Amino acid sequence: MADYRDHYAEIRPAGADVLAVSVDPPIKSEALRRELRLPFPILCDTEWRVAKDWGIYNPNERGGIAKPAVFVIDRDRTVQYSKIDDVATRVPASEIVRILRGAGRREAQLKVYIPRVSDFFRAIRNMIRS
Repeated sequence: MADYRDHYAEIRPAGADVLAVSVDPPIKSEALRRELRLPFPILCDTEWRVAKDWGIYNPNERGGIAKPAVFVIDRDRTVQYSKIDDVATRVPASEIVRILRGAGRREAQLKVYIPRVSDFFRAIRNMIRS
């Protein structure tokens, strides 16, 4: 989400807005939004309705989470682009900006995510908390 924060100033002029959907409770989502200094809201889907309806629900991890995903939806509520990510690859925000601007193909170049040591500590801390 920090990548989308960093590209937010490019996404808005390209005619889009950003929002995140999380299956975490509002207090956790708001704490994350503040910690990452996100300029966009995180909507809470604590009953997993959106995650299940959009095919991004992962019941096998931590009692049920949403898979990372990106959806570009136009004003008519038509999905113009969608990508469900996995742990190792993500759609960078710069690719979404390129797609929004109509620059060529509609398929994004994925970024391979290599976890840092701090990511492992954060994951362990999160497992202990839950």
